[in-house]
Amino acid sequence: MTGHGQAAQRHGDFSIDVEIRTVNNRYLKVISKISEAASSLEPQLESLVREFLKRGSVTVSIRVVQVGRSNAAAINPKTLEDYLTQSKSVADRLGIQFEYNLGQLLLLPGVLESNRQQEDEELLEVVRLTVRAALKDLQLMRTQEGSAMRSQFVETLSQIAANKSVIEARAPDVVSEYRAKMEQRIRNGLAQVGYQVADVDLLREVLAYADRCDISEEITRLGSHLTQFQDALSAPESQGRRLDFLIQELFRETNTIGSKANDAQVSQLVVSIKTGIEQMRELVQNVE
Repeated sequence: MTGHGQAAQRHGDFSIDVEIRTVNNRYLKVISKISEAASSLEPQLESLVREFLKRGSVTVSIRVVQVGRSNAAAINPKTLEDYLTQSKSVADRLGIQFEYNLGQLLLLPGVLESNRQQEDEELLEVVRLTVRAALKDLQLMRTQEGSAMRSQFVETLSQIAANKSVIEARAPDVVSEYRAKMEQRIRNGLAQVGYQVADVDLLREVLAYADRCDISEEITRLGSHLTQFQDALSAPESQGRRLDFLIQELFRETNTIGSKANDAQVSQLVVSIKTGIEQMRELVQNVE
């Protein structure tokens, strides 16, 4: 489900801002953009997100900025002195004049110690709390949107169930009307050449047609899937994948009904049901 959440905190000289955005995805995918001061938190980020989300493409932006204090790097005199001592010792052993460039020495590992955004466990814990606060804000938005989506699901299911009931009532008439039309056509055709059709032959043809266009099993399964879908909506935990599967089954049964019934009225109702299923399919993509 698409959503947005954010949270901000201050910790000493650090300002922490977290923003989380989600878009639809069948699986959970976490994309992170993290300031250097909180970079060690990145391996833990997915587990933090999984406390709240199961599916979706999640972008987590964590900005940690140090304010109110100089960010200039400090020289470590002991490390610099060790480099100079060792360099002079090598020069003496080789019998060459010892010369040095202070600028180049400052580039050596460990000579400069950054005061910028020091990573400490206390700061990281505040960042974790801020991430959780942003996730809670995200969940609040998603909950509100989910409530509206559930109402839409219920309304569409009700419309599909109503159309199913009409199809169920119409199904026996399809066979009866077919028999009447067939009998009339055959009798009219044979009357022109002086023949009559036996009732048993006509009955055989009608029974074969009734078997081909029997949709009772499909109607029963369609009703069962509608009930299961309704139950999934009432489940305490999100049922996104189950709803996705039921959507496929609803479409399959409806499609079979349309192809077997061979009736204009049933075909119109099937089109209406398919329209509702497609609407639900789009909504299901937003369900975790």
